[in-house]
Amino acid sequence: MDFTKPAFKTRFTQLGFLVRHTFTIVGRNRALLGPLIVMWIYAAVMICLSFIGLVLAVYENGNSTWFLLGAAVMFIYKFFFYNRAELTLSRLTYGTATGGTPTQREARNEIAGLKSQIRTLGLLDMAAVWVASRKNKEGGLMAMLLGGIVEVWDLVNHFLLPAFAIDRLSLSGGIAEMKRLKDHVPETLAGVFGIDIMGGVIGSLMKPFYLFGGLAGGALGLLFGGGMPDAFSAGALSEISGDIPQLGPIGPDTVFNWLPVFVVVFVSVLIHALFARAVTAIKVIYFTLFYTRIMHPEDLAPEMRADLEGYLDLDADEMPTASVSA
Repeated sequence: MDFTKPAFKTRFTQLGFLVRHTFTIVGRNRALLGPLIVMWIYAAVMICLSFIGLVLAVYENGNSTWFLLGAAVMFIYKFFFYNRAELTLSRLTYGTATGGTPTQREARNEIAGLKSQIRTLGLLDMAAVWVASRKNKEGGLMAMLLGGIVEVWDLVNHFLLPAFAIDRLSLSGGIAEMKRLKDHVPETLAGVFGIDIMGGVIGSLMKPFYLFGGLAGGALGLLFGGGMPDAFSAGALSEISGDIPQLGPIGPDTVFNWLPVFVVVFVSVLIHALFARAVTAIKVIYFTLFYTRIMHPEDLAPEMRADLEGYLDLDADEMPTASVSA
């Protein structure tokens, strides 16, 4: 089976396919949006604390330490918080696919006894982040090896979530079940998803925003820097070089201010985090349905089986026209 990562265009097309048809599942039970919204709120609060702390640090306000500390604690705890939310989403997806309309509270009650699994997933996610950070510092074969470990864990993690949420398996039990699952992975899944179902798509989508946002922030910092808060001021351009010519409104006496660039970075980080959580939710839904079809096909609601075939095999030709029910 070929697990090579497909081109960006292919991954983007399949991401659109998954987003479009995931609405069919969500349309059956709007409670599936609950865990995603919770993750969005958590991510937004964590990022806001970080940037508020940085702003206060620029103003030399002693309270900055508390905000940065709070953001650091949330960053560490997010590995466990997100996994609990993803397990809740997985359980909701299973309940919906089997003909029910479970609520978020009911799903949370179903996974209440999975604390050790949540800790395990959280710790392994933390290890994956550390490995990814090492990959960026290494080169050649070692970087490829570490990158492969991170991508394999991404796939393993999303197979383990439904194994935990549906069958309440241990880590060893979940790994054992994956041996059965791998024999049912369709060639379209291997060829289109590669190891990482949507690896790099978000970063690629955000690159134009980073580029044009950075240029716009720099331009605003030059044109209006003199009227912006002094705490973010970088001083006059003449302090950088005395040879700067006068080009329209910009010249040696122009004051550059970092505030617009800071705002662009904040918005970029926030949007990236929200996109990442949405993509994760799509992956959780997909792999839960895939797991259910393979491990518990008899549990699927009859009206769901035909609709799921093309979706789970990533075959647009087999996928019926999606319809979102109220």
